Amino acid sequence: DGTNYLIWSRSVFLAVGARGFSGFLTGASKKPAEQGDAQNKWVTTNYLIMSYLLNSMESTVARGYLLMDSVTDILISAEKTFSKKKNTSQCYEIRKKLGDTKQKEMSVFQYYSTLKGLWHELDYYGPFNAINPIDAATFQEWQDNHRLFDFLAGLNVEFEPIRAQILSTKPLPSLEDAFSSIQSEDT
Repeated sequence: DGTNYLIWSRSVFLAVGARGFSGFLTGASKKPAEQGDAQNKWVTTNYLIMSYLLNSMESTVARGYLLMDSVTDILISAEKTFSKKKNTSQCYEIRKKLGDTKQKEMSVFQYYSTLKGLWHELDYYGPFNAINPIDAATFQEWQDNHRLFDFLAGLNVEFEPIRAQILSTKPLPSLEDAFSSIQSEDT
């Protein structure tokens, strides 16, 4: 609809890729030069996927892509128009949402899922690409610890004893292990 590109594009890649047509999305599947059955099959599949893409868009958005010739053309244009990749304003908004997100009335699972979704969005909009593998591992550990801290900090006060127990563990558990412990405590 013009505001949900990330979710839309991921859904498209999953749905089309599950049917064995990811090459149409990546541009790896090229239209055969010679006319015949192979070209006819490619054209038919291209039209099928184009119709899926166009029908998954709001009509006002789809109108801008209706006259394009291939799935790849649609995806490249949509990405340029809507992706907001490396958009610092988008990263700021997500960081702000992360800072404002607290468990409050949410279940532990809802709270954890909300944070995970925001972290995935942040990873998409502001990707970090380390040149050195050691730096990448160090950064990943740093990021994992900070995400664990964010999760624990937003939990309701009744989880204070288990939060203290998790923070006193050496080395720190993974976010998933901490969530599992909190979830067990909650039930």
